[in-house]
Order: sequence, then C-alpha cells, then structure tokens
Amino acid sequence: MTLNSESGNPDRPVAITTAIIGFVIVNILLGYRLGWAVWPFVTGVVLAESLWVGNSIIIRKYLSPQKITESNAQKRALSVFALVKYPLVAVCIWTCVRLGDTRQLMSFVAGYLLLQIVVVVRMVGKSATQIR
Repeated sequence: MTLNSESGNPDRPVAITTAIIGFVIVNILLGYRLGWAVWPFVTGVVLAESLWVGNSIIIRKYLSPQKITESNAQKRALSVFALVKYPLVAVCIWTCVRLGDTRQLMSFVAGYLLLQIVVVVRMVGKSATQIR
C-alpha cells in the first residue's frame, strides 16, 4: 500500500496533519495547565517529523527505482544521513531520560508516537476507501 497524494509527495499531508494535531494537543495541555508536558511533547513531534521528512528526502532522492545506482554520492549521502540521524536521536532520548521525570518522558513518547498514529490511521482510511 502506498500513501501517494495528488502532488506526488506522500509526506506533506502526513506532516501537515501531524503538525495540526500536535498544535491542538499543545493547546489542550496548556488549557489544562499541564505546561510541564508541552516541551517534551513538542520535542517528540519535531523529532518524529524531522526523521520522517529526512527519510523521505533520502529515499526519494537516492533510492527510488529510477535512480538506484552504486554511485559514491549515494553512499556518501546515506552515510552522512545515518551519522547525523542516529546520534541526534540518541541525544534527544538521553536528554529526556536524564533530565525529565517519568511524566515528561511519557509526554515525549506521546509526541513521538503521534506521527506513527497519523500514518496508521491514514493507511486504514485509504484501505477502507478502496474496499468500497
């Protein structure tokens, strides 16, 4: 199953939907005076969206079936992306675990999982429309 959109960029609707839902959740958290949960939640959403967009750019630019070659530029780009991506994720998670308490860690995880939930719901919706 593919998440194609009309523009040919399947990542834009997911990223926009995640950002809008994240904004609504941040406003709900602030409305209930749960300010301690806002920054970990926003950090989780930003981390998930940056990984989503970064992966899609690398895949679209270097790993599409039309562009697969064994060039050094592809290998270098994938290596640099991996060398930047994984330490950045490790630092974010380490910081949340060390500096935050359990509540803040759960807020970070909820923010991180928001994008994955949007992707799954979108896939279920697409498959439900194809059944009809």
